[in-house]
Amino acid sequence: MQTQISQKEIVALFDDGFLKMYTSFPSFCTDAEYAKLKNLCLDAASDTELLSHIVFCNDVFKIPPVKTFLEVHKEDLVKITGDENAFLSDFQKRAIGAFWGFVFKGILGYKSSKNVTVSLNKMFRVSTASYFIK
Repeated sequence: MQTQISQKEIVALFDDGFLKMYTSFPSFCTDAEYAKLKNLCLDAASDTELLSHIVFCNDVFKIPPVKTFLEVHKEDLVKITGDENAFLSDFQKRAIGAFWGFVFKGILGYKSSKNVTVSLNKMFRVSTASYFIK
């Protein structure tokens, strides 16, 4: 499993394959409105230490990458959303989920996923997310 991947490689793989895998998210890729969120996701995925922790949490504890990402980036998401609870729109939540689905399935080669309940309703309004299975 490759968890050490450069920002340049992540961006290239994202640009080349994300919309092929997740066709409902062109605005996440191109709209200025979502640029900060997209860049935060790309930065997180290309941070080798953080990505290794996200993979570990996914593999060992079955903690969805979305949950780990949101917990790690609470303050950044407060700034992006302009809301002290970082309430995410339905589109933002789905885009973050699709992004991490792409990282795990499209880049890291995981084969399937399982949707589970997560306890992020008060901060992000996220109640479910997927962890990935090799």
